[in-house]
Amino acid sequence: MTTRAHHSVTARAASLTASVLLAATGLLATSGAAHAEPNAARSALSTGETLSPGASLNSGDTRLVMQHDGDLALYTTGTGGTDPQLRWHSGTTGEGNRAVMQDNGNLVVTTQDGKSLWESRTDSKDCLHLPVTKVTVGSGGDMSILTMPDSEAPYVIRLWSSSLGLQFPCGSTAR
Repeated sequence: MTTRAHHSVTARAASLTASVLLAATGLLATSGAAHAEPNAARSALSTGETLSPGASLNSGDTRLVMQHDGDLALYTTGTGGTDPQLRWHSGTTGEGNRAVMQDNGNLVVTTQDGKSLWESRTDSKDCLHLPVTKVTVGSGGDMSILTMPDSEAPYVIRLWSSSLGLQFPCGSTAR
């Protein structure tokens, strides 16, 4: 093997080693439960993530906030961010409550010790659940729970919305 060929093989091996180390570091850094921190500018809460007290999801004039009083509430604001209007809320109370997008596709407001206070009923026993589920907030006062395949397929299925409740293909809303 020539010196030039040996140098090329060594450079490729070093590059591959660096890539593997970076990928492993990224996996370690992102492992565990994710949390939406207060002041984080986000418009979605994905499977396995938590909305802690004071944290919110925002999109345009719409804000979903896990309030410190324990209520998960959706607001829209008027021109210039004034006059917030309550559009929907979970009706829960309790200091330290959290909103959790569970792995089974269900959005749940829980107490500090994990007791369920409110749920969307979008888990797999009530709805068609695909591997990726998330809560989204859109301008105009829209909050939805969407499910989609874990692929690059360009479609989503709305399981629940703040204005209509459970959607097809979910079970009956009369329970």
